[in-house]
Amino acid sequence: MKKILLAGLIGFALVGCVSDIKYNYVPEITQKSYPDLNVVTTTYVGDDMVRQGNVKTMDVISFPVTTQVNKFWYSYIIDAGDYPKLGEDKKYLFFAIRSVNGNSIVKSFNVAVAPVGIRVSKDSSKNQVCISFPTGTDFCENNKQFTYKKVNVTSQDGFQQTLIYNGKVGNKINIGYREFNNDIARPAFSNNVEYDLSESKIIRYKGAELEIIKATNQFIQYRVFRNFNNK
Repeated sequence: MKKILLAGLIGFALVGCVSDIKYNYVPEITQKSYPDLNVVTTTYVGDDMVRQGNVKTMDVISFPVTTQVNKFWYSYIIDAGDYPKLGEDKKYLFFAIRSVNGNSIVKSFNVAVAPVGIRVSKDSSKNQVCISFPTGTDFCENNKQFTYKKVNVTSQDGFQQTLIYNGKVGNKINIGYREFNNDIARPAFSNNVEYDLSESKIIRYKGAELEIIKATNQFIQYRVFRNFNNK
């Protein structure tokens, strides 16, 4: 009897506006290169000298402080953080339940039903925040503190290339090359190369071209003329 009553109370608590989450938002993806060309850069052993890959520019809803959404005696807690946009319709914006860096989440305090998204009305007069559930129902609370903004996030679903400084022995420097796809290193496309600086201060690898200004066992100073995409 208690279980039936509890289920009924939870069901009652989740009754609200029905709004299926929309997944129609596509972030902007651009290719970014590090460092800027023709600028003297210093990198330390084990760090990237050259890096190229995709960056996502994403719309997010940002909660500056921990935010609690209550309905009757049930609560959901939104950790402070930036939550990426999933989509929108004529009335609402929809956002994920996990922040862009994965460190912040929407979690329940005393409710067993798992949320699937954050819903916010385009009518900002009430500053209403809603927690959405797989049943298509939501529960909401007004007067919450949040803002909208854009953030740049290194894409983990694209192709990345890096050159890594591995140190110096005598006049020779060791440079590591790594390729990543879907945030996973590709062993067949990893390599270490030695360059003799007594022969040339210019080094090249897979289209990247660098001038070595100073190299020690702790750091390297250099200038990039071309990145992997020859730009």
